[in-house]
Amino acid sequence: MVDPDAAGLPGRDLTIGEVSAVAGVSADALRYYERTGLMRDPVPRDESGRRSYGIRDLRWVVFITRLRCSGMPIGMIRRYAELARRGEETALDRLTLLQEHRRNVRAQLDELARAMDVIDHKISLYRGMGDTFMLEKTTLGATGIDVGVIGLGCMGMSAFYTGAGQDDAEAVRTIRRAVELGCTLIDTAEVYGPYANEELVGRALKGIRDEAVLATKFGVLSHLEGGVRRYDGRPENVRLAVEGSLRRLDTDRIDLYYQHRPDPSTPVEETAGALAELVEEGKILAYGLSEADPETIRRAHAVHPVAAVQTEYSLWTRDVEEEVLPTLRELGIALVPYSPLGRGFLTGRIRDVGSLDRTDFRRSNPRFTGEALEANLRIVDRVEEIAAEAGAAPAQVALAWLRAKGGEGRDVVPIPGTRKIARLEENLTSASVALTGEQIAALDALPRPSGDRYQDMKHLTGIGPVRDAD
Repeated sequence: MVDPDAAGLPGRDLTIGEVSAVAGVSADALRYYERTGLMRDPVPRDESGRRSYGIRDLRWVVFITRLRCSGMPIGMIRRYAELARRGEETALDRLTLLQEHRRNVRAQLDELARAMDVIDHKISLYRGMGDTFMLEKTTLGATGIDVGVIGLGCMGMSAFYTGAGQDDAEAVRTIRRAVELGCTLIDTAEVYGPYANEELVGRALKGIRDEAVLATKFGVLSHLEGGVRRYDGRPENVRLAVEGSLRRLDTDRIDLYYQHRPDPSTPVEETAGALAELVEEGKILAYGLSEADPETIRRAHAVHPVAAVQTEYSLWTRDVEEEVLPTLRELGIALVPYSPLGRGFLTGRIRDVGSLDRTDFRRSNPRFTGEALEANLRIVDRVEEIAAEAGAAPAQVALAWLRAKGGEGRDVVPIPGTRKIARLEENLTSASVALTGEQIAALDALPRPSGDRYQDMKHLTGIGPVRDAD
């Protein structure tokens, strides 16, 4: 866009092409201005019927084009043009309108400045990664097994989420990149797919198996009953399950083997005893529990030390803080939070379920629908505000908050899931995000989310249908 007074214009009226060149808009845009009432004065025609713009028209075109570039809505520009056509008597109204728009522009500039801070921060993090970035390590409970302070949940690569199973090659690249960056705890389960996710992880770790800490889960499928979905912690089922997972993962041992859900019909002591035998045999290095209450954890731990407990924990699921986390710290057991980003909600990229695949379980999840969604979006809005303050992405803030909950012992190892390398790297660089005490306190003070975690909460206690998404 050229300043009309410095454009060296000819001493005559201008054609639409000349105005287009000076104003930096197309001829079609100029016709649109005229057709929709954005011009202050009617554009005259010459003898041949072609538009003939005077310098006053040109200055107006440049002015309203700048208004458009600054984000003024078309309706507001039209209103300004209407006022201008009425003459000097509307000067105060035009002033009021421009002042309102200036406030809007300044707010947009402030938002853009915050966005630039985030972008600059991420660029500096990624530049710092290069070949030198390596995720810090922590020890998984009392096992002596070292893992990166953030792991990778692989479920969404094969099941339950939008895009699952659509690009295994991309998923393999993401898993291998994770291990390369020190994100060594790779989490899967036999029920994801079912079976497909374990096979995918096995392919991804081919040639780098010893660099990873491989975790999988059993107990949601009964191999004693032909693989039907029901909780089964019987020792015989444990034996059948581990052999299947070893085969699909193409490995000679499983580093961390979870019971996916407690089996209410089998005493946990029997299940833990079978797992202890597998540790003795070297088929697994350690075992864990998932979604277990403190009493179950204590009973299993008394048979053989539990290495880790996996359960949902994030800014919108904090039940674990009341009893489970204190129990784990008393016993020296690591906490591995699944869905640490609130099933993607805390990233700020989900404002409704319309963009999700028809098969995505979140479309019917109570927290993503109706009034609960509206209430939960207010939580995300606050996370985004703190992210802007911290110069980080919302997902990084959510993970940094969890890391802070791990304290100096670093006994909280979240496993955010993603299929994409860019999201993986964003998640891992959250380890470099340091929240202030005030920011952590503000996050702690967020309201609890609206809606249940699952459409059917019975499955968390081993009663009712199995509809896991963790």
